[in-house]
Amino acid sequence: MNRRKLFALIGIASLVLMIALAPAFAGNGATRVPNLIWANGVIYDTVVTPATFLSPPAHSTDTLYSFDFSGLTGQRPVSDSAPGYGDYNGGRWSVKVVVFTEQGIDIHDPDGDGIVNFELTGAEAILAHQELGHIEIMDTAIYFECPLLPAQK
Repeated sequence: MNRRKLFALIGIASLVLMIALAPAFAGNGATRVPNLIWANGVIYDTVVTPATFLSPPAHSTDTLYSFDFSGLTGQRPVSDSAPGYGDYNGGRWSVKVVVFTEQGIDIHDPDGDGIVNFELTGAEAILAHQELGHIEIMDTAIYFECPLLPAQK
C-alpha cells in the first residue's frame, strides 16, 4: 500500500470517529447536516448520530464512497442507495475510500486549484471513473449509521 492510500485510510478512520463522537460532545445526540451526500444524482441532508458498529452482514449496509482524503476538495460523499429505493438500509454505511489518481486529478481539476471542477453524483459515475482509471477505491472496516433525509430548501 502506498503512502497516499495509507494516509487516506487513516484520515477516513479519523473522520468517521469525529463524526461519531461529535454529537456526544455537542450534548444533543444528533446533528442535521445539510447538502452532504449524493445518491443517484440527488443531494441529501443527513443526521449525524453517534452510532458505529463492527462486522455487519453485507446485505445490511449500503456503500458510502468518501472523498475526504482523495487529493482534491469539493467532492461530497456518494451513496449507492437512498430512501425510496428497495435496497436502502436506512443509512447504515460501509465506507469505501476514494482517491484520485494522477490522471484523475488532471481530468477532475484541469485548472490545478485543488478543487474538483465537477462532482460525481452517483455510484454508477464512481464505478465508471474507476474503470477510466481516474480514481482508486479502497475498502475499509468502517461502519456507521447516519440516515439520509430529503434536502431542506
